Amino acid sequence: MELNEFLRWAVSGGGAGIIAYFLLGKWAWFTAQTAEHKRYLALAATFLLADALWLAMVFAGYDAMPVGVLEWIEALFLTGTTAFGLSQVIHGARDLRAGDK
Repeated sequence: MELNEFLRWAVSGGGAGIIAYFLLGKWAWFTAQTAEHKRYLALAATFLLADALWLAMVFAGYDAMPVGVLEWIEALFLTGTTAFGLSQVIHGARDLRAGDK
């Protein structure tokens, strides 16, 4: 897998959520939090990670650079919310499958 493919997977394929949940799960402070706090922390981590990786894509030339301030805000918001939404779908599907066993 090339860097471009990895970044695209992480930003728009649910990868940011998978990476964020993996990294947060290794942090003792995070695992001690209540389920509700974990969800909000995971939301923020996924959102920020996806945006950081998207910025890497833009500055590496893999994605078009927005022109104005509003376009930057819209692109960052869309990237973050898409990543979090996908992470919730993936997380929910995993929890449902785990309950079937």
